[in-house]
Amino acid sequence: AFAKRHGLWLIEDNCDALGSRYRGKLTGTFGHIATGSFYPAHHITTGEGGCVITDDPRLARIIRSYRDWGRDCYCEGGENNTCGCRFTKQFGTLPKGYDHKYVYSRIGYNLKMTDMQAAVGVAQMDKLESFTARRKRHFQMLCEGLKDLEEFFILPRATEHADSSWFAFILTLREGAPFTRVELAKHLDTALIETRGLFAGNLLRQPGYMAIPHRVVGGLDNTDFIMNNTLFLGVYPGLTPAKIDYVTDTIRKFARKG
Repeated sequence: AFAKRHGLWLIEDNCDALGSRYRGKLTGTFGHIATGSFYPAHHITTGEGGCVITDDPRLARIIRSYRDWGRDCYCEGGENNTCGCRFTKQFGTLPKGYDHKYVYSRIGYNLKMTDMQAAVGVAQMDKLESFTARRKRHFQMLCEGLKDLEEFFILPRATEHADSSWFAFILTLREGAPFTRVELAKHLDTALIETRGLFAGNLLRQPGYMAIPHRVVGGLDNTDFIMNNTLFLGVYPGLTPAKIDYVTDTIRKFARKG
């Protein structure tokens, strides 16, 4: 409603939520545009890359243009003169009749996926439902395995009306915990259990962003709290119950050590 009222496009970042639903509707289908990621750690993978989806033909054409260096031409590879005016129009201050295949109406990028990557992605789509079910099961197993440690941790819970296809298990230390996130992460790393921080944390504390022109609303206290106290545990579909038990047992022994 807000976007419609103000004439805005709603863009959903669905990179970490593929297969999730809210009030029965798939995430990635609420807005005008949605993004997806096929990085190896995500729900499905093509080795690298991702996708942008829309059901608006006009936006689809703009998106494809940005993907293909910003080209004005919308011919598919191997096609020519789909528009019927390849050598007849005037664009910018280019000579009239300049080849439309080499007219750039915006500053774009080379973001095309290879056919081999696409083939891997198509095959993975057939497995998405089973991958999602396993991620949910592993998430629940971690919840059950760590529920006796809630004096130390804030355990994740789905938003009301959400049916989440979990990207990871988000573990946050409570204020006053007798250990730090860094100490826990180091211990788990020694035990060969991989963790990740919540991506980049507070971006304005990153060296490359500290001096950029910016505007801040509020104190970003929650951002800093998450940066300092949160880490990810994996819910990868290939995990086994024994491996998940090893993760929870290792965390329990560490948390109870003192």
